[in-house]
This record gives sequence, structure tokens and C-alpha cells, in this order.
Amino acid sequence: MSRGRGRARAVVVVVTLVLAAGCTGGEEPGEELEVDDSAQGPPRDTVASALAAAYAGDHSAPEGREEAACFADALLERADVAALQRAGVVDEEGAVPDPLPVLDEATAGVWVDAQAACADFVEVSTRALTTQSKGRLDGEAYAACLRAELTPAQLREAQVQALAGEMAGPAVAALTQAQGTCAGRALPSD
Repeated sequence: MSRGRGRARAVVVVVTLVLAAGCTGGEEPGEELEVDDSAQGPPRDTVASALAAAYAGDHSAPEGREEAACFADALLERADVAALQRAGVVDEEGAVPDPLPVLDEATAGVWVDAQAACADFVEVSTRALTTQSKGRLDGEAYAACLRAELTPAQLREAQVQALAGEMAGPAVAALTQAQGTCAGRALPSD
């Protein structure tokens, strides 16, 4: 394996971990967590701002900030503040812990579905790898390959497993392998 392709595979693993917690692209119908309208807690706007900031990260482009705001709203449509507090996603003041805790499967599913409402995992993965490769990655080839390798349901399952702390899960392994294969095909040989 050439040095460039080996490095690309290492980047793919890192991007998989980051993107699995940050972006998605499935279109599976989602779950909703129990909503308790009588629950007291931090104001919804405070939680929405904290969720958007955690999702966008420190150095987000305008597109990323828009996705982050969309994600926060979509998550809060699927789960109330009390449910997010019980899951450890937000604390009593409405802040999001850094790092995000391992989520239970139901909360991970709701999180992934909220992301899917705002961003396409394959597009985000392609942007991230294009940036990591300093523009050397053929984005169209990579995206087409990844869509051919995994169904939206498989992408969703990989992301749920990652958020639920199952990094050795079969869906995460399949995603990591598919990303490595597709990046290898989409990078010029050195």
C-alpha cells in the first residue's frame, strides 16, 4: 500500500468517529423520546443554543452553523429537555458535556434521526475527507462509492452504534471499511 493511501485510511477512521457523532444521511423514520410537558429545567432556547454550539464545534463554516441550528431544533422536536437531561446530553443548566457521553440506544437513534433531518452523512463525509486530503480526493467518486457500498439503513445503524459506544459493532466496522475502500478508490495513486 502506498504511503498516501495508508494515510488516507487512517484519516478515514478518524473521520468515521467524528462524523458518526456529528452528521448523518439516512432517511429512516425515527423514534421519539417521551415528552413531559410538565418537566422543569433550563429554557428550551438555552438548550438549543448549547446543542447547536456542540454540534458545530469551534471552527464551523456558515453551512455548518446552519446545520447545527437545524439539528438542535430537530432534536428538540424529538426529545424534550427533561429526556435529554436524563440521557446525559444536557446538564441542569442546559449545557452539553464535552465529551458527549455514551448514549442509550433510543437516545442515539433520536440523535441520528435529528441529524438526518439536517445533513446528508455521505455529503458531510465527502466534504471532510476532501478537506483532509487537501482537495486530492475525487469527491464525486467517493460519494458514489459510499452510497453503493452501504444503504441508508446501514449508515444509520453505524451512527447509532457509534453514539451508543459500540465502536467495535458490525455496522461501525462496515462503515469504516466502506469509507476506507471508497477513499482508496477516490484518491490518486502517489
